[in-house]
Amino acid sequence: MPQLRPHVLIRSLRLLAALGVLGGLATGAAPAAQAQSGSAPGQTVHATTSPAVSPPAEAYSLLTSTGRLVGYGGAFSASVPAPASPVVAVASTPDGHGAYAAEADGAVIALGDARYQGSMLATALARPIVGIAVDPANGGYWLVASDGGVFAFGNAPFLGSTGGVHLVSPIVGLAATPDGRGYRMVASDGGVFAFGSARFLGSTGGVALYRPVVGMASTPSGNGYWLVASDGGIFNYGDARFYGSTGNVALARPIIAMTATPSGEGYWMVASDGGIFNYGDAPFYGSASGTGSTIVGMATGMSGNYDDPLRGVAGLTSMRIDEGVDYGGSGPVYALGDGVVTSTTGAWPGGAFISYRLTDGPAAGKMVYVAENLTPMVSVGQTVGVNTVIGILHDAFPYMETGWASDQYGDTMAARAGQWTALDDATSQPSAYGVNFNQLLVSLGAPSGVMVHPSVAGALAAGWPGW
Repeated sequence: MPQLRPHVLIRSLRLLAALGVLGGLATGAAPAAQAQSGSAPGQTVHATTSPAVSPPAEAYSLLTSTGRLVGYGGAFSASVPAPASPVVAVASTPDGHGAYAAEADGAVIALGDARYQGSMLATALARPIVGIAVDPANGGYWLVASDGGVFAFGNAPFLGSTGGVHLVSPIVGLAATPDGRGYRMVASDGGVFAFGSARFLGSTGGVALYRPVVGMASTPSGNGYWLVASDGGIFNYGDARFYGSTGNVALARPIIAMTATPSGEGYWMVASDGGIFNYGDAPFYGSASGTGSTIVGMATGMSGNYDDPLRGVAGLTSMRIDEGVDYGGSGPVYALGDGVVTSTTGAWPGGAFISYRLTDGPAAGKMVYVAENLTPMVSVGQTVGVNTVIGILHDAFPYMETGWASDQYGDTMAARAGQWTALDDATSQPSAYGVNFNQLLVSLGAPSGVMVHPSVAGALAAGWPGW
């Protein structure tokens, strides 16, 4: 039995009481010593959360069965409007600021900077769509059905399929080569089918597996690939290295997908409950475990230059979610991302109301505030980034609050939207904007705020980014 690696220390008893309400939890396991596959009785992996980390160039997004794409580590987030059939797969655009979601009926939904280039919607399919891959060189994309039928769109070339071949097991995944001139498909028995410039380097077809294969990922060179089974067993071929697996750990839910890091020196796996398992140089930013969501896909994307603004606070203690999120502790508070300071003072306890307008990432144009018991370290008009200390927090009541600011000086989005009154204050009822900002902080590795009151006041404005 490998020793499991917890991802987070829970920083307060009040946070512990809230975890069952808020989710934002993660599942993780240390690399198995040698095993690459298998399913043996073992310790059930439970949800934990993550310490703050500084995001590299890419993070990850999880796709729910309802069509919500949730970014972690500042990765791209979006929602598929009213999917007509089950959402089954997702693939990021090359720059990481968009994604394509595929539905079982062949529909393709372009999100963010992704450009719609066609779909199989309204076309009679012999079998449902199960995967999508973006052509990294030419900008198009491919869909693959469970019978191995491949459909190319945009500049993505059609290089072959198994649509007319009798398969022993259905196709479950598709991965493109970096040159855009090849792709591989994998079946649930681990059989691999290579087309174009993609070379066949091995498979588990014909090998008795403990659990079926559910996905695959290509190395950056295109000269290797990984297969992953539903028990988290990893099979590596070509120049793909083995960094660890959950093949001999009893999982709470099955693995449904994997994706590799840009360097090819690590990978993430995700379970159907949103639990994340990271190996090699793949960082952990959080998970959907405990949120009640069913995850159907995973993609990588640019981090959007966001980072945990509370990573330098000593004794960080989670308080209530209200207009924003309240925390205790002392030390430096950083900017969440690139932005411009709009205020440093206001009619708040201690006189500090630091606000700045984000200029990058999924929330570009939105304003963030940090207020109460801070000494401002910036001035109005100053440009800030993730490594800019905007204020020094003092550990004193009524503690710090951070969240979404309105364009009106010294006010919050929650108050402007009528989600915050004296009654709300007395009952500690969270606002929709406070909950949304809390989700963003959790996705960046910060500890969750506390849902003291079970109901949420109000709703977000149309088009507000989700996390």
